[in-house]
Amino acid sequence: MKNVNSRCENIPDFITVISDGKLTANSDPFAEIAFVELGVTPNALNAFVNILGWEIRAFAEAIGTKERKLRLNMEHRLDKQVSENLMEIAKLCAFGTSYFDSIDIWNQWLNTPHIQFNSHKPYSVIHTIRGRELIKSAITKLRYGFTA
Repeated sequence: MKNVNSRCENIPDFITVISDGKLTANSDPFAEIAFVELGVTPNALNAFVNILGWEIRAFAEAIGTKERKLRLNMEHRLDKQVSENLMEIAKLCAFGTSYFDSIDIWNQWLNTPHIQFNSHKPYSVIHTIRGRELIKSAITKLRYGFTA
């Protein structure tokens, strides 16, 4: 059930945030590919982490890297693989927050154990492609009246 008091009226376009305004959620896939090749900037990464309210350690784990690597490379763009993972996390967060209408409720759902995740938290599988697919599937089921 959605909590109207916790709604985030202006959830940002996460793709715009991680691309420093160069892309939007509706951008051409080839523009996304070109951007990923360049890499996400440290400023964009920090903005995204701050908007979500995630700890940098947990965020590094979610995008397939180590916290230390993120902290050491704060003057350079992220590599292609990490940038691609970040792009997918941004899309998943957009999908999740569009259903829950709130970043806080999205985060709460991610950190609550669910049967579909073998009684684990959905966040525990967000670092894998298959895990992100499972999270999206669970939210899709919620949209259509199944319980998650």
